[in-house]
Amino acid sequence: MYVLVNPVSTGRELAAAFREEGAHVLHLYEAPLHAEHALDTAPHTHLLARTGPDAVQEAAQMLRHEPVTAVIAASERGVLFADELAHVLELPHHKHRLAAARRDKELMVRALEDAGVPAAGTRTIGSVAELDEALDAWGTAPGTPLVIKPRDSAGSDGCTVVTSRAQAYAAVEATLTRPNLMGETNTDLLLQEYLAGTQYIVNTVSMAGRHLVTEVYRERIDTIDGAPVLRHIVSRPQLDEREHDLVAYVLRCLDALGIKEGAAHTEVMLTAAGPRLVEVNSRVMGPSLAPDPYHAAFGYSHQHLVAERFLRPQEFARRFDLPYGGGRTLVKIFLRGFQDGVLASVEGARVLRRLPGFHSIDRLPATGAPIPDPALTTGASGIAYLVHEDEDLLHSTLEFVHHLEDDHAFYRMADAPAHRRHAPEPEGAAA
Repeated sequence: MYVLVNPVSTGRELAAAFREEGAHVLHLYEAPLHAEHALDTAPHTHLLARTGPDAVQEAAQMLRHEPVTAVIAASERGVLFADELAHVLELPHHKHRLAAARRDKELMVRALEDAGVPAAGTRTIGSVAELDEALDAWGTAPGTPLVIKPRDSAGSDGCTVVTSRAQAYAAVEATLTRPNLMGETNTDLLLQEYLAGTQYIVNTVSMAGRHLVTEVYRERIDTIDGAPVLRHIVSRPQLDEREHDLVAYVLRCLDALGIKEGAAHTEVMLTAAGPRLVEVNSRVMGPSLAPDPYHAAFGYSHQHLVAERFLRPQEFARRFDLPYGGGRTLVKIFLRGFQDGVLASVEGARVLRRLPGFHSIDRLPATGAPIPDPALTTGASGIAYLVHEDEDLLHSTLEFVHHLEDDHAFYRMADAPAHRRHAPEPEGAAA
């Protein structure tokens, strides 16, 4: 039996990959996810009645006499619970003493520092007074950008780039004590050095502490109304010298954080001073893992390689002898509305489907509903996939799609206001 903890978001696609191969999978939900559990139609699900440390013991007692092979975090919300449950059941997993550092972004930075891995300057703040103290101690020049974000969240939730003390005050007041995407209250925030450069994604699957690099992507991130907004990612079938160094840096980060088994999704900035970690997420990539475009580009998807690692470990182990690279280029566009209001129609979809390199669209928003917050990286406004051998062709298609989005020609709103959001300002990412 394979236990998938909190299989929401791309955890559903991870569960599907296991079921495709006939694996006996239990979907285990913590009590706060009762609504998601109620909608789960899988044959084997269980909702825990308790919360907190008692929930781990409840799950362990239920599973102690079952033939459990592995406990796997099936979403960001399952990371800590899966770590603890695997430890209690004495199943192979990540280093237990570093469990908190794999979720808490400040502890993550400290773990890198302890291992001698370069990391971004980071301070924790719990009030405006602590923000003042941190800014005074930091001593940055006026106008120097800094990042304020929740200590524990996801999807760019609450992440703000500030260039003045007044902006920093506003960001703290808007985010502190508010609920985040993980369903928790922001009791602390991070004040972090702004990393200028090109942001990358490195996906991996690990077995017994050995890390297989599965995909490398370069990101385009724009700043819109003071928030970083992910516009697209482009896979890198072949790496240049600096990108090879970046991948080597990521593997050092995984070791520093005790990653040993299963998926990791790492975001890292390539700066003038070298690679610097944004964050490591010890689970499959989100927010969309519709498998077909990944298989069309690479011959596998992140979640299918996780299933292979646990179901066919000898076959998976042979992948360590293969060089990274090859395949076709994959582009993942995080479609954005950039307008408030109710969605009337998706005018750009029929145009997009005729563009060179188009593969598919996933999770288009429903007409008649408000358009989701364009600053969040949850895929709620739809995700388009392009796959092709010719990267220049794909970049031409990208430019055209972003032109449609920025000119409000992709989505038509029923009650759009007369004003528009500020035009996006590209940061130093691939475009």
